[in-house]
Amino acid sequence: MASSAKIQNGWREILARVYALDASTQAQADISRFKIGEGGSSGGVPITPDETYTDLESEGAALASGGTAVFTNGIKIVTGTGTNFTADVSAGEWIKPGPTFSGVGATPQSAGDPGSEYDEWGEVDTVDSPTQITLISNYTGATTAVAREVRKAAEPLFTFRKTLTTADVLYSSGLPAITEVTMNVLSGEANSDQLGNDPDFYECAVFDSNGVMVAYMTMDLQTKIVGVQLVNVIDMVF
Repeated sequence: MASSAKIQNGWREILARVYALDASTQAQADISRFKIGEGGSSGGVPITPDETYTDLESEGAALASGGTAVFTNGIKIVTGTGTNFTADVSAGEWIKPGPTFSGVGATPQSAGDPGSEYDEWGEVDTVDSPTQITLISNYTGATTAVAREVRKAAEPLFTFRKTLTTADVLYSSGLPAITEVTMNVLSGEANSDQLGNDPDFYECAVFDSNGVMVAYMTMDLQTKIVGVQLVNVIDMVF
């Protein structure tokens, strides 16, 4: 069970515009997927959820200068467009492509592709120019079909993404209105990070079908191993 959670500001704003009948906003969307990740802790202790977040901490930090890049399987070179790698990235940091966007409207959001897709990290060897990085080893993830935002972190963190089933999201029409979301990681899922370790999860979040983070939560350590099922439930009260 999640120990604490907060509704995200971005989703609050969308709901406010929907209920104000503002036709310019994104269409009202159903809660459709969740992520669980290895961020959301400080020294192994859950952090206070932050309602300003738009993604999990385990997805890494976006680069300050923006831009996109192409990662190629089996190649050390990462090529950017509109990036400033020399200002934003240092040797020894880890980088990966940001989640593929599923949002609608002017600003794509960060839910990532539905299902269990995740992105591999690569350790930076040298920052060659504002638009080129050389990794220590060949990139082991899938080649990015299109250029994507770059994320960075001090170490590779694992994020597992999954589509929610209809039975996982229970809407109540009572007053107060309650939406209960069950985030279930099965025994055969997410049992290894890219380095062959058991993932240590401290955070999870739910997203709507436009890719907007609805709620973000942190919890006590949940180590995922084969044969163990993780179930986190959040009740959102309005």
